[in-house]
Amino acid sequence: MGGPEHAVRNAVRGLTAGERRLIRGEFGETVALDAVRLVGTPWPFDRAFVPGHWVGRDWILWPARGLPEDFSVAPVSLQAVLIHEMVHVWQAQSGVNLLAGKMKAGDGPAAYGYPAARCDWTALNIEQQAMAVEHRFRAGRGHRVPADAAFYAAACPIVGSKTA
Repeated sequence: MGGPEHAVRNAVRGLTAGERRLIRGEFGETVALDAVRLVGTPWPFDRAFVPGHWVGRDWILWPARGLPEDFSVAPVSLQAVLIHEMVHVWQAQSGVNLLAGKMKAGDGPAAYGYPAARCDWTALNIEQQAMAVEHRFRAGRGHRVPADAAFYAAACPIVGSKTA
C-alpha cells in the first residue's frame, strides 16, 4: 500500500471530499477548490508552501514523506498547516502576488507573528494573515492560540461555514 507505485500515484492530486469539507469550514465559498493541487515534493523541500497560481492551477507543494492521503482524517496539527497554505491559495486567487508578498514578509519568526491586540487585516503581511486564520482554526479545535475568538472574528475577513 505504501510502496513506490503508491507514492508516484499520489505525487500530484486534487483535494479529497473530506479535505473540501474541512476547507469550506474555514473559507466557505471564497476559494475555488477545483483548481487546487497538492504536490508531493522530494528533499530538499522540507516544508509546505504555495508558489502561486500557475498553468490554471493553485499548487500546494508539500514534503512527500508527510503528505497525507486525506487531511480530513490527519492530526489537527497537519490540518492547521493545510489551512495556513490555503490562505495563500486564497490570497493568490484574490490577486496577491505571493512572491512579492513573501519577499516583503521575510521568513523568520517575525514574519509569522502578529499583534494579539486589535489590528487591521490589511496591515498584516501574507504570513501573518495565514497564521491568524490557522490560529482561528486551531482555536476552534480547543488548541491554545495567541489571541481570543473576538480577535479572530474581527481580524479575519475570511468567514467559513463553521469558524471558531
